[in-house]
Amino acid sequence: MSSFIKKFLFSLFFTGFTYLASAQDSLMRQVPVKGLNTPDYVEYAPTISADGKTMIFQSNRADGVSYKLYESKLGDNGIWSEPVPLDKINNFGSSNDLIGGPSISFDGNLLLFFATFDSGFGREDLYYSTREADGWGAPVNLGEAVNSPGYEAFPSISADLKTLYFVKEKPLDQIDNKTVRKNLTFAYSICESNRSDDGVWSTPRELPLPINLYSSKAPRIMADNRTLIFSAIRSENKLDYDLFQSQKNELGDWGLPVNLSYVNTPESDQFSCISAAGDIMYFAYASKDIYTVEIPENLRQFVNNIVTGAVTDRDNGGGVETEIIVRDARTTKEVLRTKSNASDGKYAIVLSAGRNYNVEFKSDGYSSYASEYDLRDTKKYKEYNLDIGLFRSAKLTLTVSDTELFEAVESDVKVRRKDTGALIEEVKTDNKDGRVILDLPLGKAYDVRIKAPNFKESTYSLDLSGLVIYRGYEKDIELQPEKVRVFLDVADIKNNSKIKSKIIIRNKSRDEVIEAYGNEYVALRAGDRYEIESTSSNGYAFNSTTIDLTESGKKAEEGVQVNMQITKLEKDAKLTLKNINFESNSYQLSEESFTELLRVVKLMDENPGLVVEIDAFTDDIGSAQYNKILSINRAQSVVDYLIDNQIPSARFVAKGFGEEAPLVVNDSDENRAKNRRVELKILDVK
Repeated sequence: MSSFIKKFLFSLFFTGFTYLASAQDSLMRQVPVKGLNTPDYVEYAPTISADGKTMIFQSNRADGVSYKLYESKLGDNGIWSEPVPLDKINNFGSSNDLIGGPSISFDGNLLLFFATFDSGFGREDLYYSTREADGWGAPVNLGEAVNSPGYEAFPSISADLKTLYFVKEKPLDQIDNKTVRKNLTFAYSICESNRSDDGVWSTPRELPLPINLYSSKAPRIMADNRTLIFSAIRSENKLDYDLFQSQKNELGDWGLPVNLSYVNTPESDQFSCISAAGDIMYFAYASKDIYTVEIPENLRQFVNNIVTGAVTDRDNGGGVETEIIVRDARTTKEVLRTKSNASDGKYAIVLSAGRNYNVEFKSDGYSSYASEYDLRDTKKYKEYNLDIGLFRSAKLTLTVSDTELFEAVESDVKVRRKDTGALIEEVKTDNKDGRVILDLPLGKAYDVRIKAPNFKESTYSLDLSGLVIYRGYEKDIELQPEKVRVFLDVADIKNNSKIKSKIIIRNKSRDEVIEAYGNEYVALRAGDRYEIESTSSNGYAFNSTTIDLTESGKKAEEGVQVNMQITKLEKDAKLTLKNINFESNSYQLSEESFTELLRVVKLMDENPGLVVEIDAFTDDIGSAQYNKILSINRAQSVVDYLIDNQIPSARFVAKGFGEEAPLVVNDSDENRAKNRRVELKILDVK
């Protein structure tokens, strides 16, 4: 859309929007809203949330030309906060797009407006935005069912989100009053569209007389879904807009609009909004600032409230014949007893103002529902819509986790009836989050048993035989792991004396690290594999081993002993380094070697007077000369790694022995693997 056309549209929407100071004399009790208005820019078309604490309006305060949307919050001091732009909406199109006519749904989760985005179906289209965690989301076009190649603007949606009211252009030749027709440049009609259960909007239709007479615009449907406030030119005696109110009767017909004289002035009066409280109106005064006015008491008085809706089966959508019992909340005396229709579940109950009510919905074989309506201070008519979905079964969400590590546990779940023991359901929990949802028929009590390998069994009982209101139940089950009693036998490699060295136990099956001491008992998890390391402390070198408890069997009862012999740090002592591996026919260290080498680094750091010799050995594959050179290079690779980890080179000597000094005869792959090794020999301890 070209800049010229958009500037033309600005003039189309805001023709005659000039501020006249003389109108101030007619404002009576109308006052400007604190914290919103500016002297140099326009604040226009306000909409307010049901609780009266959030206001959104359109303004040209960014550049004095382009109209965008802004949001403000009502503070405890009664002053509105500094408005902030709705960036995801305002930045959706081009900078000169017109965005206006905001309308917040009564649930506070939907914002409707119109805009001249190039991606629309026409000049101005209706859009909506949903409330997200970080504010209002990006605009979404309401679609071709509502929008046309022409003009759609100033939407307002009913509290049940089923009826949309908005404005379309009206051809001037449809106005039968010549005086009105000659004095108008543009005319408008209020239309409505209804949304089906599957979310499809119907073809818009103009509201009939007496709503649309000459020119009607800026509709606002109230919380009762029956009261409509709008701006209109309805007389040739005032060829500018006044605010009117009409109510829909039980037959669906709109009543004769009433002039809202308490707010109307000789100037243009448009774009009103009223919170659910119904006592304060906000409106755009002189097409420039947002004002507020208290609604006269006589226009707020209603005697009865009505509650309508349908009771349906939550799963199949069919109507449910339900007994409806209304009681006085203070005395518990029954006020009314009726039933919903058996075919479609619809009902209507009328409640007199001045009392507090408890309303209960009951049907055999279904859940129950209760609601409260406190009308003790109610002064006006209000319509409540309460659609209720009853259910025949409850949803039990079990979340099974490890009580120690808080990890999800895949478990077997069996559900049995408490009275007969009959098996109702047998399922597994999800292996990622440990969850499963059980669908349990109402009217019975149940025992739930949860089992998982290497965990102790757990049980949970749920009684659904009585009154059930809530469908969803959640239960966190923490399973206690089975443990194996392990004795850590740590002894001197020479004299077998017991050494109380620090032990680090790393679970190779899950994220768990345990600290213990030698010659003590420790409880380890059945079914897991562990790496057990005796750290370099108390004048001894480190050592490590593994223990596999994946098939513990009787070991869980009898216990397991881990034997570790550690070497004292003294001259000529030798320590075989484990898992020091190289690429085939190479002296390049593999990554799996680094764990053991880091232990050597720690040993050297903790014992700064330690000087060692790194000895490398090979098997008998290849020539003796080749193996000799290979072993020297491998020993040097180990030394180079240690030097790279800030250990001084003066503390190392690298030697290679090739196939000399085998531990066992090189007559099998297994024996050759034992002979391919790296040893640490202590040369000096200072």
